[in-house]
Amino acid sequence: MRVLNKFRLELRWDKVGYPTEGVAALKGAYFTGPVLKEAAQVSPNDQLMLDMTYQHMIFIPDYYQALLQWKGVEYRDNKVFLKGATLKSKHLNSLEPLNTTDFILIDCKEHEEKIHPYHLVYWAEVCKENKEVKY
Repeated sequence: MRVLNKFRLELRWDKVGYPTEGVAALKGAYFTGPVLKEAAQVSPNDQLMLDMTYQHMIFIPDYYQALLQWKGVEYRDNKVFLKGATLKSKHLNSLEPLNTTDFILIDCKEHEEKIHPYHLVYWAEVCKENKEVKY
């Protein structure tokens, strides 16, 4: 997925756990990337729907959307730390588990303030530490 640098947002984490089927707990999760310079404040206790269908369509015979939720935010060191972050999807445990060095690249294009209400999902893909696509 090609993302213009100004719309680039990365979701990174320190540890990943799988407390229940279809749920990944992202410890030390944070947003980073150029889009944070222009973005509105990230709300505490909020969520994003990430659409990773394009990356996974050869593995899963369905749409692959994952719900990223968090319970609090803290701005520090040009990052937005997400407290209590989880990633939920019915297909989450069907694929290779996320590693601590992986990250999710999120395209924030079409989510500018004026047109955001018309776009319900964010295009995203899982990447390895070296920025290669994971799957």
